[in-house]
Amino acid sequence: MVYGIKEIKGDAKGMVLKRISISGNVCGSYAEITISHDYENKGKDDIEGVYMFPIPRTAIISGFEAEIGGRTLRAIVEEREKAIKIYENIKNREKESFLLEEFKPNVFKISIGKIISGEIVKIRLSYIDELEYKDNTFKLKIPAVFEPKRIDEESPINSIKNSIKRKFIKEENESDFEFKTNILVESLCRLEFKSTYHKIDVEREGDTVARINLQDDYNTMDRDFILLMKEQNPLEADGMIYEYKEGEQEKGIVYLRMVPRLDFFEEEVKESYVFLIDISETMKGNKLKQAKNALQLCIRNLSEGDTFDIIAVGDTLKYFVDEGMAEFNADNLRKASKWIDDLETEEDADIFGAIKYSLENEVGHNTILIFTDDQVEEEEEILSYVRENIGDNRIFSFGIDSATNNYFLNKLAHESYGKAEFINKGKRIEDVVLRQFTRIQNPEVDDIKIDWGTLKVASTYPRTIDYMYDREPFSIFADVVGEVSGEITIKGMVDGKEYIKTINLDNFNTEENANLLKKVWARKRIKSIELNMISERGETREAMRRKVVELSKNNGIISPETTFIFMELRYEPVLGIELRDIIPIKVQEGTLADEIDMEDFKENEQLGFLYKSYSGDEEEDIDHNQYLDKVYPREELLRLIAKNQLADGAFVDYEDSNIEDKVETTAMALLAFGIGEEDIDIYFNQLNKSVEFIYNNCINGSAILQNRIGKMAILALERAIEKNFLKDRNVEKAQQTANYLYKILKERESAKDILNNLVEYSFKKNVISLFNISEDGKSINEEIVIRKENNSIYSMSKLAVLKGLKDL
Repeated sequence: MVYGIKEIKGDAKGMVLKRISISGNVCGSYAEITISHDYENKGKDDIEGVYMFPIPRTAIISGFEAEIGGRTLRAIVEEREKAIKIYENIKNREKESFLLEEFKPNVFKISIGKIISGEIVKIRLSYIDELEYKDNTFKLKIPAVFEPKRIDEESPINSIKNSIKRKFIKEENESDFEFKTNILVESLCRLEFKSTYHKIDVEREGDTVARINLQDDYNTMDRDFILLMKEQNPLEADGMIYEYKEGEQEKGIVYLRMVPRLDFFEEEVKESYVFLIDISETMKGNKLKQAKNALQLCIRNLSEGDTFDIIAVGDTLKYFVDEGMAEFNADNLRKASKWIDDLETEEDADIFGAIKYSLENEVGHNTILIFTDDQVEEEEEILSYVRENIGDNRIFSFGIDSATNNYFLNKLAHESYGKAEFINKGKRIEDVVLRQFTRIQNPEVDDIKIDWGTLKVASTYPRTIDYMYDREPFSIFADVVGEVSGEITIKGMVDGKEYIKTINLDNFNTEENANLLKKVWARKRIKSIELNMISERGETREAMRRKVVELSKNNGIISPETTFIFMELRYEPVLGIELRDIIPIKVQEGTLADEIDMEDFKENEQLGFLYKSYSGDEEEDIDHNQYLDKVYPREELLRLIAKNQLADGAFVDYEDSNIEDKVETTAMALLAFGIGEEDIDIYFNQLNKSVEFIYNNCINGSAILQNRIGKMAILALERAIEKNFLKDRNVEKAQQTANYLYKILKERESAKDILNNLVEYSFKKNVISLFNISEDGKSINEEIVIRKENNSIYSMSKLAVLKGLKDL
């Protein structure tokens, strides 16, 4: 995705991008970014253009301003219903209205109207975002900029001709172009900064404040600006303070960040799970397919000694186990996988009957997971029954599709001490389910209480804290009246053991990014209220909606209840005053984007595909690569690999493979997860099981590995440690196994070159050396055949690694 003026009507050759400026404030985990673009119409004729701007999936727009033809148009926040009425009242006047449209998820466009010859257009867009955080690193990404492009330039011949013209125009005006950054970063601890494609200057003011600017002059911004900020010594509990005055009253916002590490509390406890999967007619097609995939992934997250049962909820109930529960082992995993694959839809779903059976017949302390898109009619009867019979069971519900009865599923989870998740169109069911299931399986802090010490706290976000999950960053905000000082103590329980963290506020201070913290706090309050609105009705819900509108307007940030209108600021020289007028924005609420279902590309599962990285322009290879990229994007490959893990943690093509083959395929699969930018937290348990498999078969087993496989395993294990997705006990196992394999290789004369490469080469170069290199050394020529997916794990892992190399 890129920013820029597109869909130009008229002569695009004269539309020149003069200046790009990226400014922003980063405060802990949050950022407010402002992107400014200055364009000039250097052509002879007037043109019309559309400005397109993507924002991150997790961001909200906090400002938009355009200077066009001596007019300044500034977006202000207004209640959605009122904005629509304003538009309807004004649209028939002889006044220009603007169309703001979300034409793809999180990608907006706005018509900026006529740009006359010689005119300069200045556009400024601001948004607030919570930065992506993984491997102790925050990632800030600003997409590249499109050159202006005519609508009628789509033909191949015109494309070639116009690219030459645009190149000439760009070179002719290179000296006029300016690209600047000015990003102020205030962090919780010292950061190390790196930009993927640009050279940057870092001016530090102590350990926690830095200013980032570009080091060189750039003649274009044709590549994303990516800023990576790696924390050097992050604390489990840390935070910031913003202190300000409201009239004569001292006030403050306290921001705490927790990243609990709960390995100390982990115990080998056997768990029992009951999975209820809705197979009614409304689940037919992709919903049932993804729900079945999610179930396949869930049972592969179980551990030896765990017990489980699966109930297919149709017109009647179908049980994987007729009586009692099945023990998790290789044989039952194989049987359950086939049982799930064979499920077919029926007309209706007996949800009440399934819940009754789970609570009455599945004896013991069970975790019950429900996958459904059903609109339940007897909701009060079910809720009453659950209150009386829940015992020490917990229910986690997953509502699939927006038609689901959200109110009921929220209440059901609340009554059973569980949690509800809602999976709307565009979200992968497997990802949402697996993330929650990973949380269920790992230690969590519950029964949380915060002692604010001497602070006078007016309100907090969240108001109550149900859980803090292992290794997941968790933010807490407090609106404080009076002086901000003293200590805060956070207490909770982890599996019956006390968890205590004391935080000294006197160590906190926020000088530079104070206003951003206030906006983030308001955004968090809005999100909290929105979530609570789901389970409320009537006047209570309306009061919550009004509060969302108030917070949104007061802080200038968009919410589901508000939108933008433009305020035109125009200086009147005769009167010597600034005039203000409202320019309506027509808001297109629907989206024109449809997520591509990659399964539609799979015309024949038995086909074999050739995948090559090459230096030539062989058309046949390009077609194979493009087809394979459509069918198997990296995210899909990782899901398929995870879906086919064995009970002992191995990834393998055939279950009867020898140990060396199993270690080889498992190591390649582990590499596949360790390379790339995808969120792999959802596979946390499975990846730890794979490391334990390699450890058990190398240290405690009899695996005698070829030199190349030993090298592959070392790279996979060291990458797993570096990427920080292992439990503490498995970090030790991974390092112990890597050291053992180094020792074995040192004892072999034939492994001398491999050892030297491991020491001297970069990680990327060592990974490349695992594949077939062309004679000229410029490309990887690797043949990959994928026939039946569950027996092509090694090939899919190799393909995922090759795709991931692009991100290194």
